[in-house]
Amino acid sequence: MDVGRVSTATSTMNGDSAISVNGTGTLQGPRALKTMPKAVSSEPRMEFPMTSHNGETYPQQRGPIAGVYLETSAQPLSLYEAMQRGLLPAQLGLALLEAQAATGGLMDPTQGHLLPVAEAVRQGLVGLELKEKLLTAERALTGYPDPYGPGKLPLFQALHKEVVARNSGLSWLEAQLATGGIIDPTQGGRVPLELAYQRGLLDEETGRSLSDPTADGPRAFSDPNTQEPLTYQELRSRCVLSPATGLALLPLKITFPALGGMVSSEQLLEAGILPREVFEDLREGRLLVPEVRAREEVQCYLEGTGSVVGVLLLSTGQKRGVYQALMEHLLPPGTALALLQAQAATCSLMDPTSDKKMGLDEAVRAGLVGPEFWEKLLVAERAVTGYPDPFSRGLIPLFQAMRKGLVQKELALRLLEAQLATGGIIDPVRKHRLPLETAFQWNCLDKETFASLSQPTGFFDPNTQENLTYEQLLVRCVTDPETGSLLLPLMGGDHRGHSEGHWFIDHATQEGLRKATVVATSGKLKGQRVSLWKLLFSDVIPAEQRAALAHQYQEGTLSTEMLASQLSATIDQAAAASRVTFEGLRENVTPRELLKSEIINQDLYEKLEQGQTTAQDVGGLDSVRKYLQGTGCISGLLLPDSQEKISIYEARRKGYLRPGTSLILLEAQAATGFVIDPKENKRYSVEDALRANVIGPDVYEKLLSAERAVTGYMDPYTGDRLSLFQAMNKDLIVRDHGVRLLEAQIATGGIIDPVHSHRVPVEVAYKRGYFDRAMNLILSDPSDDTRGFFDPNTHENLTYLQLLEKCVTEPATGLCLLPLNSRKPQLVNEATRQAFQSSLLLVKYGRFKGQRVSVWDLINSEYFSEGQRREILTHYRLQKVTLEQIVRRLEEEMKKWAGITLPALRGCVTAYQLLESHIIDCDLLEKVLEGRVSTEELLKVESVRRYLHGSGTIGGVLLQPSNQRLSLYEAMKQKLLGPGVVLPLLEAQAATGSIIDPVTHEKLSVDDAVRKGLVGPELHEKLHYAEEAVTGFTDPFTGKKVSLFQAMKKGLVPSQQAVQLLEAQVATGGIIDPNGHHHVPMEVAAQRGYIDEEMERTLSGASPATIQTFSTVDGSESLSYAQLMESCQQDAASGCHLLPLLQTAAPVSTDEQIQQVFHSTLVTEKEISLWDLLCSGHFTEDDRAAFLEDFRLGRMTVQEIMATALRQVREAELQAQTHIMLPGLWGDVPAVWLLDTGIIDLETLEGLVQGTRSPREVAERPEVKQYLQGTGCIAGVQVEGSKAKISIYQAMKSNLLPSGLGLRLLEAQLAAGSLVDPQNNKKLSVEEAVKTGVIGGELSEQLTQVERVATGYSDPYTGSTISVWQAMGKGLIAQSKGFLLLQVQLATGGIVDPLHHLHLPLPAACRLGFLDEETGQALAKTTVDKKFFFDPNTRDKVTYQELKDRCILDSETSLWLLPLSQSVALDVDDHTIMTLKAMTVPVKVGRFKGQNVSLWDLLHSEYVSADKQKELVDLGRSGRAAALRQVVTDVTALIEKTEQKARQITFPGLRKQVSANDLFRSQLIDKQTLDELNQGKKTVHEVTEMEGVKQFLKGGNFIAGVLIQGTKERLSIYDAMRRHILRPGTALVLLEAQAATGFIIDPIQNKKMSVEQALSAGLIGREVYEKLLSAEKAVTGYVEPYTNKQISLFEAMNKGLILKSHAIRLLEAQIATGGIIDPVHSHRLPVEVAYQRGYFDEEMNQILSDPSDDTKGFFDPNTHENLTYMQLLQRCTLDPDSGLFFLSLK
Repeated sequence: MDVGRVSTATSTMNGDSAISVNGTGTLQGPRALKTMPKAVSSEPRMEFPMTSHNGETYPQQRGPIAGVYLETSAQPLSLYEAMQRGLLPAQLGLALLEAQAATGGLMDPTQGHLLPVAEAVRQGLVGLELKEKLLTAERALTGYPDPYGPGKLPLFQALHKEVVARNSGLSWLEAQLATGGIIDPTQGGRVPLELAYQRGLLDEETGRSLSDPTADGPRAFSDPNTQEPLTYQELRSRCVLSPATGLALLPLKITFPALGGMVSSEQLLEAGILPREVFEDLREGRLLVPEVRAREEVQCYLEGTGSVVGVLLLSTGQKRGVYQALMEHLLPPGTALALLQAQAATCSLMDPTSDKKMGLDEAVRAGLVGPEFWEKLLVAERAVTGYPDPFSRGLIPLFQAMRKGLVQKELALRLLEAQLATGGIIDPVRKHRLPLETAFQWNCLDKETFASLSQPTGFFDPNTQENLTYEQLLVRCVTDPETGSLLLPLMGGDHRGHSEGHWFIDHATQEGLRKATVVATSGKLKGQRVSLWKLLFSDVIPAEQRAALAHQYQEGTLSTEMLASQLSATIDQAAAASRVTFEGLRENVTPRELLKSEIINQDLYEKLEQGQTTAQDVGGLDSVRKYLQGTGCISGLLLPDSQEKISIYEARRKGYLRPGTSLILLEAQAATGFVIDPKENKRYSVEDALRANVIGPDVYEKLLSAERAVTGYMDPYTGDRLSLFQAMNKDLIVRDHGVRLLEAQIATGGIIDPVHSHRVPVEVAYKRGYFDRAMNLILSDPSDDTRGFFDPNTHENLTYLQLLEKCVTEPATGLCLLPLNSRKPQLVNEATRQAFQSSLLLVKYGRFKGQRVSVWDLINSEYFSEGQRREILTHYRLQKVTLEQIVRRLEEEMKKWAGITLPALRGCVTAYQLLESHIIDCDLLEKVLEGRVSTEELLKVESVRRYLHGSGTIGGVLLQPSNQRLSLYEAMKQKLLGPGVVLPLLEAQAATGSIIDPVTHEKLSVDDAVRKGLVGPELHEKLHYAEEAVTGFTDPFTGKKVSLFQAMKKGLVPSQQAVQLLEAQVATGGIIDPNGHHHVPMEVAAQRGYIDEEMERTLSGASPATIQTFSTVDGSESLSYAQLMESCQQDAASGCHLLPLLQTAAPVSTDEQIQQVFHSTLVTEKEISLWDLLCSGHFTEDDRAAFLEDFRLGRMTVQEIMATALRQVREAELQAQTHIMLPGLWGDVPAVWLLDTGIIDLETLEGLVQGTRSPREVAERPEVKQYLQGTGCIAGVQVEGSKAKISIYQAMKSNLLPSGLGLRLLEAQLAAGSLVDPQNNKKLSVEEAVKTGVIGGELSEQLTQVERVATGYSDPYTGSTISVWQAMGKGLIAQSKGFLLLQVQLATGGIVDPLHHLHLPLPAACRLGFLDEETGQALAKTTVDKKFFFDPNTRDKVTYQELKDRCILDSETSLWLLPLSQSVALDVDDHTIMTLKAMTVPVKVGRFKGQNVSLWDLLHSEYVSADKQKELVDLGRSGRAAALRQVVTDVTALIEKTEQKARQITFPGLRKQVSANDLFRSQLIDKQTLDELNQGKKTVHEVTEMEGVKQFLKGGNFIAGVLIQGTKERLSIYDAMRRHILRPGTALVLLEAQAATGFIIDPIQNKKMSVEQALSAGLIGREVYEKLLSAEKAVTGYVEPYTNKQISLFEAMNKGLILKSHAIRLLEAQIATGGIIDPVHSHRLPVEVAYQRGYFDEEMNQILSDPSDDTKGFFDPNTHENLTYMQLLQRCTLDPDSGLFFLSLK
């Protein structure tokens, strides 16, 4: 392609003018302008000014789009001004400005000036907020900084190195190509494509893609007049040239939103929708677009009048979508499909509970329709988007597609009638509906067809069993007053048409209100005559009032005049209120509320009420705005080099902020009002931020929780809305978290009142209970626990206000941005660069062919992705690969660059791809690359030819005895073969590469075959779909191409058809790779996910019946494709297989003949013909076709077909009429759903309907109950020998269960359905459990989130309800948490259905998409990583099922109770517990020395054996004083005796001796080992060497020193620092880790020393002594300044005695070297014990378990990476002699 010229083909496609593509004729604009020429003529053309950057010049051979041209005012505008005035979409405007910057400079279209970005900003041509984005685009002229070195990168290379965002970079390259050629920043000027390829400024694949308007991929540009996505060249061709400047200007028309795009006023005039006078008023500005658009006579053509979007269950008032109604058997299949097709064909696919319309792909993603209907609804949706015409290669409307045979006539008539009934025939090119006469004129309908549409077209009323037109069906619908949607009422036991006061509006009422008109007195429609129907559905009329007014009008109690008066009064009142209300954080705020909140005074309030001032004026006052909107939070980051603004979440994703830091800042945004997108200067709620991709699903839940500080927390006890402070005081939110969010609110304007949706002054907050003086004092003291925010620049903990003070305010937007000082580490060091540059390779292929190129240049070239480049460099830094290995990899990689290609089924494939697909081996590839084997010779290799082109399909028939050849389609037309034989064979041809002409041996695509008449147009859609088995199916869930097998797994292709086509592929060469478009060996197909093991077994013939899906020519037998091929004769020349067929064979019956037979067969039971029965709404077109084929081939008689059809109708009617419900986990479950999921059978359902079985009886059946109610979760605990049932929460509070395990068990209860009260045998929601005291309020928030596991997660993207597994897939639940919850569900009955709230059999869960088979198989494994629970009796890690298996089934309640051994708990009544807890004992020795300890705690201590416990508890049970004194005496004696023995048994700890009792109390040894020690059966040495003890006493895996690789010299950390081998900061961090994990290590002498000893021995110097003494306190303990108590590192961190980031680093080092250190007892602890002692918590454990979190506090001096201690350890070398780890240094 000559980039210096505009493509003539493109111009022709675009028509003769800027708008002729829309059929509106010539340009309606000033004659002084002429349209952009279609090709650059040979006449002298305008050369655009030269743009100078750093002395370089860039001649503009063809200018970019310089601005816009307003047709209404004949005025040129700059792009930025058009954006500011709202005339140009911001996204498009930015893309066009960036295109200008990337092609030479920014243009002033009024003056003709070309300016650099900086100068354009200075002159005001663009705003300051766009400067950084435009500067980034402008670097396309001068080059981008190379992150790998000092050089500059051209745009294409910057894109490949991810310096520039991919989509942006591609759009700039596209603009450069369209305006003269790719710009070379190093040599200056533009270059043609071929030269660009040679210089690496572009590659051929990208060049072809950018030059091809039909290429797939996102488009950055669109026509603002139509919203069509276009290439830059296409958009430019629609511009006009300014006579004054010669610049290209994009014309902006008066446009209206229409069906999937915009439509201009000229188009509406031409179509007869707008009268000429209205058109002129629009042009002159006397009318505005919203006013004209609101007119009902215009709106019906732009949007339609509404289709049937769902059904209404009259008995309950419930609404269902059509697909959901089908799934619940409320609608028969034929009826449902017809209604869905009508929705798709009228652009009204929508959920009846909302008013949001969706495209088909979005509807499938949202679950509004199932993927199995995608293909059929796609055909219907093309009635809106246009049908691809294989004859003209364009898009044509539905009527023309029907006339050409591309759409079945019956379906087309049905869809045309639906369009007419809902506003008019849709023109898919013009994107709007047409008046009838215009439709006739434009060949979108004819009068004959129109006349035929008055007859029923295939719509079915399920209430009356009548066939109707769509218009007749609409008359029978009712309107939902909430959404305005039309619903088809389904009769039930109550025909009132309402439920619980929610009235629906019937058609007669609607028509009456449409005819009655009135002049609107206020609001958007002021001054217009509008119908009462339109007024009724004004935004300001509440749904409840709308329903009540309509009902009163319906009943005759409200006249038309009275209704008009009431509606006008409500609208007038709303309009008046809008003038004096203020915008709050979530809701509007009244002046009275501002007065009550002391934000305004009485005088200002009265002025507002009297109209002397406006809400706008008052809201602009700083004193008021502060409380309404706040003073601004930290909105984003400002990057150091580019000064680019990025959001907090983007900074997290790109590694500028650690996840913990970013989460806290995002929580502060959410808790102060909104999540901010600083680039777009937009504010979002958390849910909207997720949808806009401003945040990711991984932080969604946490931010939703933080957002409740704005919207309010729900009080679980009263249901009231609480403020943040109130929720904190009720323990609904962790105190530290609450304090942090409160501090952020105060720093940004004040405490938020969630009830009234604004901030309030402090005194008002006191009065309302939203704050108190004590908290104010805490927050006023920055030395207190208020430093909850982290400065990423200084690593300080700060208050939010302190961090805000470090921000800068952007003048243009007022946003507060935190400047980032720290830079990312250099990706590669100089030594590596030099090593790579000095290694040269001779390149044999690609753009470097014949040159000796360095390894450095090769890996920095476009041949390597950024991921590959980073991998190579990282592995080299880590010494995982050598330079020689990299060279070998490059030599192998070069083979991919060879331009040797071979033709495949579609396009070409490279020789290297054949190697990757195991079609050729390495030796053969080498011969091909070296030229010893030519491509022609390679194609002659049998295996290569077979995989590339297949071994031949069944291409036709061979008539016997004449040997005449016929195509399969021709044989069908001549009645020699039936459609049921031919269609699968033609689909097999399409799915294996091409349609075969057996006469000419041509191989054609489906489009070409239809064009040439080889197959009929009626088969085009079916065969085109089958052809996607070669080209790839479009996945509506992701938009990506997937293989045939993957499409089957997603439900897009029926299993039987998929197996049929896959078997044909295997029989003709192998499974086809839809990316490479060729066959591949079976093992390669399996590796690439194109089949799985089960499908491989099926296709290999393991079950022959499964693949015997093709019919013999007479239909008497079913065979596999391979078997059918064996009966064929193969044509030697073409490889085509021909089916032998006798010429004398009887002709096959036609569809018409069989239909006549069915017409003449009376179905007595229904009093209609068999054909009429089959055409009822109970059957789809596919069902009818199957019956026809079964009769044609003799598989079924008429009587058998009648019996089968009647049985299906009876079953459907039975299911539709069955309103029997059975109790599920949360509410009732329809009995028909149990049938669908395989829980009950049809016989059981019939019994329920007939009354021979009761719902209760069926629900109690074990095989049913296990799914309805589950098999039971672990409901509580029971102490051995006791009958008392204790709830999980009570067990946690009584220290019978560790809190972590207890919380997991409570979460498990919710995952299984609900919380359980084991004492009263009740199932409770979280709210109910809090109210009844079964759980504490502090768990309410956390458990409410988990409760959605059973009730279903709300998908924030679509609003639909999804399962746990689906939520995992969307990133809403962490994988580990999701697996735990799914494991619980499987162990308690099955995966929970989030819609009907019952457990499901695994196959049903997979079929419904609530789980996939792979996850199901993973959950069945009991590997260590799946053991999420532990047994408190044995401490074993177990799965939930294993733990449940250890439970006991309570005979009274049938609840599962976890038994606790007496060594874990005592069985004591509440009175005794209170008595024992109340009595305290002074202890003089042992663990409790100097303390007054309750008798209860002493009885639970290690001093008392299980038997003695029972004995003493029984003694104290009486409560008598003498008995209790005896218990005290006995316990005291036991303690003294045990301690006396224990003093003789000690172990060496970190700083002091550790008693055996300490080890037992720390769960390092069990009671048996303690007893054996006391009895002398075990020695101290034996116990010390036990694996579970040694680790906690001594630790291990310390980084002891450094190892110099070259000399193998070992050095201590301090010595390496002193000799400048380690930087001081790096060395200090490693030394602190040593001190905090036990000792400073001398790696030479292999000695461990305290810090003091290390200083004395000269192992460290004085300059680090103080810092190491401080770190050593992590071992010896910190002193709490208020109590002088010895506390741990974690406790010191929580009290602010040590910086959090510092403490995290030391904690992580402790865990990596053996465990958290207990400074009191001088040894390490298991995690659970650390939890109990307050030395650790689950939140910190989660932080330290995530290496992506704020735990990378150590520095690798080799790679300059920040790592965790564990990661750094893994890179160390273990000295086998000393057992010490050394950090290897180059």
